[in-house]
Amino acid sequence: MNESKVQEFLKRMQAVLSQLNLYPANHPNSQRALRDGWKAAADLAGDGNDDVVIGLKGYAFFLNGELLAYTSLMFANLYQDLTAREIESITLAGETDAEEYAGFVRYVGEHTEDFEAGGSIRINESRLVGPEDESAFADLRFSYSGVVGTLRNLDHRVAREGTFEMGPVMEAVEELIGQALGTGGASLLLSTVKSHDEYTFYHSVNTCLMAVATGRYLGLNQKDLVPIGAGALLHDIGKVAISPQILNYPGRLDREQWKEVTIHPQEGAQAIIAAGGPGHEIAATIALEHHARFDGLGYPRLGAEAVPHLASRLVAVSDVYDAITTRRSYRRAETPHRALQILLQGAGGAFDPDIVKSFISLMGIFPPGSVLRLLTGELVLISHHGGMTDRLEGVMVRTAAGEDIEPEPVTIETGQIGQQILAESVGIEPAALLERAGVAEQILASASPHVDEGAIERSGIDEEALKDQAARSLSSIVDRD
Repeated sequence: MNESKVQEFLKRMQAVLSQLNLYPANHPNSQRALRDGWKAAADLAGDGNDDVVIGLKGYAFFLNGELLAYTSLMFANLYQDLTAREIESITLAGETDAEEYAGFVRYVGEHTEDFEAGGSIRINESRLVGPEDESAFADLRFSYSGVVGTLRNLDHRVAREGTFEMGPVMEAVEELIGQALGTGGASLLLSTVKSHDEYTFYHSVNTCLMAVATGRYLGLNQKDLVPIGAGALLHDIGKVAISPQILNYPGRLDREQWKEVTIHPQEGAQAIIAAGGPGHEIAATIALEHHARFDGLGYPRLGAEAVPHLASRLVAVSDVYDAITTRRSYRRAETPHRALQILLQGAGGAFDPDIVKSFISLMGIFPPGSVLRLLTGELVLISHHGGMTDRLEGVMVRTAAGEDIEPEPVTIETGQIGQQILAESVGIEPAALLERAGVAEQILASASPHVDEGAIERSGIDEEALKDQAARSLSSIVDRD
């Protein structure tokens, strides 16, 4: 199964649909996107001797009947577009024709009502039969996908109307948190899912998952975690007010560009207050303070004596960790181990040292999804922590000679590790590979709701006190222009 080629096919299709919504089909941008899309289709079809069937069922994509779980997460929006056109399968049969591909994507994008059947691209020729996604992670993935969809709809509404409703957000967060708390280490593994094209949405969900896991490790109950999860999910909602050109600018921002970036915490807090009203103070405070820093030297400045809210300090650590480990248009991704080092270096300055300590204890020195090259040359993918500090559980995925193999469960000692490398640099999608590796039960049992004894007392967690602090923090910005 070549899932990467399916992802390229879907990614290019998505790009074509976006261009056709902006320009006519004969525009150079549309022509370029169509050419790239056709090449991806031809690459997926291969030599054309065997049909390639992409099926759609139960909010998931399948390749020749085999579930593509994480492709389904990454392309949930495209799935909705395809099913809206009542497309249940796409068959690539034989050598793919460029003109036929153009007609196909124009049909999917509703730029034409007709698509000729019987060519090299065929719609609904095959039907999926048998069970849907019944894996141990299915419900968690479904909740993750639902939250991404909620954020996508919210983003469109804010951009269009300048406002949104908190109700759907809270429902999606409660569902995701319920699944995350019930699946232990699987939620941490799922936070390795990345999307370069929709960074903000996936980054926000990953930040939410890790902040909730850390909060549970600190001893917070589900009721306490829901507003923190909502704040983590919405912490960057204010970026809707920033132009995409600045958000994706590949170089160093000038003074005016940086000034525009620094307004997004206030914009986000005000949007949440307007949308949510009473009861959402903590979520709004997280949006306001997630860049304020533990030492108060970030933005916005909270005052000489002010310390960011505990919930804000909690989200700030997860926010930075996910940002560092994700590739952006202006910066390459770093390894998880390097991200933990940066958090540790910033403890006491940018970050609350107690939260950094708890986060590292929870994630482990080599977090789930880490790709390690052993001194002997083999590649091992870390799956979970077995409770021993000097031994790691994982699967071997590549031999010393560079040959990909079926994932083989292994236990390694830290002394065997040569280096940690980026998963994308060696073509590995950690969550997808580990789910196929047959170690689901061990992952589900890992990272159980262990509580860092004494963390609550050290942090001074008190629900009413937190609300009072949030209200005081927000009072400084609600009347600000």
